[in-house]
Amino acid sequence: MALTDSHIENLYAFTRQHYVEYYDLQTELVDHMANDIEAIWEVNPTLSFEVARDKSFKKFGIFGFMDVVEQRQKAMSKIYMKLLWNYAKDWFRLPQIIITTAIFVLLYTVFSTEIGSYIFIASYLVLCLFLFIKTIAINREIKRKRKAKEKLWLLEDMIYNNATIGTLILGPQMFQLINLTDSFRGYMPLICASAFTVIIIYTYITAIILPKNATFHLQETYPEYAM
Repeated sequence: MALTDSHIENLYAFTRQHYVEYYDLQTELVDHMANDIEAIWEVNPTLSFEVARDKSFKKFGIFGFMDVVEQRQKAMSKIYMKLLWNYAKDWFRLPQIIITTAIFVLLYTVFSTEIGSYIFIASYLVLCLFLFIKTIAINREIKRKRKAKEKLWLLEDMIYNNATIGTLILGPQMFQLINLTDSFRGYMPLICASAFTVIIIYTYITAIILPKNATFHLQETYPEYAM
């Protein structure tokens, strides 16, 4: 006995009811459960679809799909980090290394002036403001997709959520920077220029480059994405 299209649709709905919102995860679970249900029917063909489905679901244990979701998240995290690392390495190769060096020299020069600490704080504020605006735009797009019931993909969610995580990390540090105005001397301009250069590159990759190339990477990761 084989599953029908309505059975497959039921399994997709079943995974969503159990808090699996990403289509790639849903597909993986549906394929697994479909094969298992057909195996159950071979042993006991009189079982209804619902009974066989629930019997298959019980095999996932008391936490349901959570273990599978966690494993998939770890796998996608490795893919995301590999993408991030590949883009980051480019900034320390020709010709991007020239831009990286220029950013550092410019920052070190302005941070070394008498008002360097104030320029640093102002630059930090501009970066936080950019990330805040980017966060609003990305959250609106995610809400639009959910409202339109478009397919959500785990890697896509990581790309867009990590694009906005800088706001959560950088924002709260703003209050501590005020203390720098009295101690912004010695090696501080060098340290701040180095750190800020890295932050700018990281922000550019996560908030601009990766979201811009998201479709390409999703098609590369999920063959069915283009469909």
